[in-house]
Amino acid sequence: MVCTVSTPMASGPAFVQPAPMTRLLPTAGSEARPQMRGASGSSTATRATATSVAGAAAAAGAVVGAGSKRRRAGQMPKVNLMPNTGKMPKGNLMPATSAPTLEINYYELDDVDAPKILAAVQDAISAAGPIVQETSSPEERLLKVLSEPSVVAMLTSISRLPVFSYEMGSAFKENLDLLLALKQIKYFWSVPQSQLVILLEQLARQVAGPKAAEAFGEFAQALAQTSSHTEMIKHLRDELPAEVRTTYMQNAEYLETSDAHAVYPTSIYRQCDALTLATEDASTIEAVMSTTLTTTIKIARKVLEPSNRLLADVYTPLGRCVAVVDDKVEALYGKDLDAYFAHHGIEYKKLIFSGNEVDKDIRDVERILVALKKSGQGRHEPLLVVGGGVIADIAGFAAALYSRNTPYVMLCTSIVSGIDAGPSPRVCCNGFDYKNLYGAYHPPVLTITDRGFWKTLHPGWLRHGVAEIIKMAVMKDLSLFELMEKWGTKCLVTKFGTVGESVNDSEFQDICDLIVGKAMEGYVRSEYGNLWETHQCRPHAYGHTWSPGYELPSGMLHGQAVGTCMGFGAYLACKADFIDETEMSRILKVISDCELCLWHPVMEDGAAVWQSQVAMIEKRGGNLCAPIPRPLGQSGYLNDLSEEELLQDLQTYKELCLSYPREGRGVEEHCVDVGLEDPQAKKVAAAVPDRFVVTPMDMVASKLAKAKAENDMPAVADAVRMLDSVDSMVAKYSSQPSEALRSISMQTAKTNPMWADAEKTGDTTRLMEAEMISGQAEGQLLQLLVKFGGVKKVLDIGTFTGYSSLAMAEALPEDGHLVTLEREAVAAQMAAENWAQSQHKGKIESRVGEAHELLQALASEGASFDLVFLDVDKPGYLALYQTIMDSGLLRVGGLLAVDNTMYKGEELSGEQLSVNGKGAESLNQGLLADERVHQVMLPLRDGLTLAFRQC
Repeated sequence: MVCTVSTPMASGPAFVQPAPMTRLLPTAGSEARPQMRGASGSSTATRATATSVAGAAAAAGAVVGAGSKRRRAGQMPKVNLMPNTGKMPKGNLMPATSAPTLEINYYELDDVDAPKILAAVQDAISAAGPIVQETSSPEERLLKVLSEPSVVAMLTSISRLPVFSYEMGSAFKENLDLLLALKQIKYFWSVPQSQLVILLEQLARQVAGPKAAEAFGEFAQALAQTSSHTEMIKHLRDELPAEVRTTYMQNAEYLETSDAHAVYPTSIYRQCDALTLATEDASTIEAVMSTTLTTTIKIARKVLEPSNRLLADVYTPLGRCVAVVDDKVEALYGKDLDAYFAHHGIEYKKLIFSGNEVDKDIRDVERILVALKKSGQGRHEPLLVVGGGVIADIAGFAAALYSRNTPYVMLCTSIVSGIDAGPSPRVCCNGFDYKNLYGAYHPPVLTITDRGFWKTLHPGWLRHGVAEIIKMAVMKDLSLFELMEKWGTKCLVTKFGTVGESVNDSEFQDICDLIVGKAMEGYVRSEYGNLWETHQCRPHAYGHTWSPGYELPSGMLHGQAVGTCMGFGAYLACKADFIDETEMSRILKVISDCELCLWHPVMEDGAAVWQSQVAMIEKRGGNLCAPIPRPLGQSGYLNDLSEEELLQDLQTYKELCLSYPREGRGVEEHCVDVGLEDPQAKKVAAAVPDRFVVTPMDMVASKLAKAKAENDMPAVADAVRMLDSVDSMVAKYSSQPSEALRSISMQTAKTNPMWADAEKTGDTTRLMEAEMISGQAEGQLLQLLVKFGGVKKVLDIGTFTGYSSLAMAEALPEDGHLVTLEREAVAAQMAAENWAQSQHKGKIESRVGEAHELLQALASEGASFDLVFLDVDKPGYLALYQTIMDSGLLRVGGLLAVDNTMYKGEELSGEQLSVNGKGAESLNQGLLADERVHQVMLPLRDGLTLAFRQC
């Protein structure tokens, strides 16, 4: 199966968007424009059988001369001026404007003429066939092939075709393998040498038969043994005859401006196009942009046998393969993978990751990204992904993120990946207890499904994957549903014909391939026309409306959860008269016969199911748009279901399910039933008591402590221990506080109950907390600053229990003086009591009141200080700082110290800031903008900023 997916992104109202394949009409005074997806109308490819290099150049397009000059002048996309007559053209729905419109077209490509393209290919293969069988060196034979006039004509003419267009696909729809090869031949100038020969082999197979292809295959193997086979064709230009080199270079020069994809591709699997319209003064611009992707799907057998070249043909030209491999696949098939790539002489770099649902987190995606970077993964080389649905999702997501877009090949080893997640453009991971919260749209360039891998699947893993087949049968293909009615149970028992006597049953083997193929075809028929989910009529989302809300909490396997949702959807379809009771019963029976779940106790929580619906409506752009059968084998959509109706319908559906085997329950429904970790294991572990968060280190330690409890990882425990030891190490190796300061610390630690009572009785205006004390390390730093700076006058704003005041007073000389300000009289009284026995109490003056008023009073007294320590309510920080500076309370050459400037690490957390966090942030920004100070923030506790007043 070969698919090209075009995904237009349009701006502006729908009624002015050009429909796909719209040909733009010529305007007065301008030449006719090429159609979207590029067809310039050139018919010069008719001379593709020229017998000379000069003839080949003409065959490739006479515009190499004249056309090239036309485009080279500006080196920019072609712009047409569309003059406006001021009249409304016939049939135009919009009134004309007075200004002319500029029309920008980006590419000029030739028309698709299938008979002439096929003739050019046949001539090239016929001429190259004898050359590849010569006895000269592979390098010499390749140069000779590239110099053959008919090969030159074929390569250059195909390089100018819109190979990803609908026209190209339609022209070669009867031979998809030929179409696949032609898509890649377009890029011949930039592909590795051995890749071009492999493509010639594929062309030979399609136009000349297996015997002719055999000679090219042998040549490809010989060339692959040379040291230069991974180098691009363009690097051979200087070794080609002058006339041939000129032809190729002229073609490349032309393509630089007519279609740069063909000469400087980022990836040979993706192209872009656009139509841009602008008023002459560029005040209004309207554009229609599109990205066109190409992908191939192969249902194959014995993929890892050396004789199977599906993977070898991709990675031999690259010389290596970087692979993300599921850890369980590695255990079962690791040696086979190693042997396959070794046989073909391909360097194999494997990155092993868990493929369990519990490991489908954004952090797992990040780990893959880091591993890819360390491996030197190129943006042009397809990553190989080997595994089931989870690995398909997270590795595909990593590929989408890596360098913004890196192609990948998906080798599917499970039924879920083989039918659904593997070829899917939707790559994703879970986050914050939400299934598939993060994601992108990034399909693989090649999907290979080999059900031979399914023989080693746990029966429960296979069973839950069958849900993906049933959903496509119910919604898209009645004949597939009938196959599942007849053969579904046997498919499960025989693991889709991979075990027991079924292996030798050729009829059943064909039936298994037919079921897989039909499911895959139904899937891409539903998915690929809506690649970016630009609308929500998505039949393949059947069974995925309500279950995402309870799948993870229930611990169910994905397919089991989908089974419950499919069954409920079938019931709702019957209630809505979309299907009759007989069809509903057939659907429920197939689900039950395949031992999937129809009903699970988690669905008893109707409120949770309703919340799942609410979340799904949000995700689907304001519509429920629940896919349900209408009739069986076709799709319909339910968009209105009230909470009351949902709750009633759940109860009625439950009663219906009780009449089925196992009372509607599935066999081995849960992840733990089939040997997998519960997806909630990392989230419902023993609760960790919340620690009081004061510093950023506290926040990190708290988070890591929870992670440790959830997974008990020794490394995490070590990290917690180390982080928790930071403050104690700082205290250990700092000067020790005086006995008076120790006493204040000990007494303050006991005060939290007292502060709670004081707030209740109104003795304080706010809740005070023992943790507000400055502490040993900060106290010692303040003492050091006083001594180092020769400070004599200190202003302490925020007395609390007096620790910081006494610490600085101890460091002051005998004639030093400290003024401390406190709003809460209770705190000021406690501080005075704490100083009573200190010999330094005489240096301290305590004032009680609102800080701003007290500062104004000090300023009016003409006070000025060498050191100011600010540690009060954070919302008032900036205003107090401005008063201190504007009133001259901090002298020029003085130092300001501000506590809690990293307030609890809130800004680091990325979460919404509290009122205190915003206050700290405002001061930090104010300091940055104030040229009067030079400041530094220290990560001491939750941040201490020192600001030197320089003017």
